[in-house]
Amino acid sequence: MNTAVINFKTNPQLKKIAQKKASSLGLSLSNILNNSLKDFVDSSNSKPKTPYGIFSNMKTTDADIDEIIHSWDKALDEIG
Repeated sequence: MNTAVINFKTNPQLKKIAQKKASSLGLSLSNILNNSLKDFVDSSNSKPKTPYGIFSNMKTTDADIDEIIHSWDKALDEIG
């Protein structure tokens, strides 16, 4: 099977939590991310939308997205 490597940046604590959760299900993080990409592509074939419905029907600005990311980082800091 041919594969491609995708590199992206994420919060280290988020990655650690995601790996543990995937492992508890007997899956790798690669399995989870591949299935998420497949779902995204499949859903885009019918009606284009953002993954998991985030930001649907919203007019978001860069400032809105920055605020959301900041709140996620803060929440992850509180968890860790």
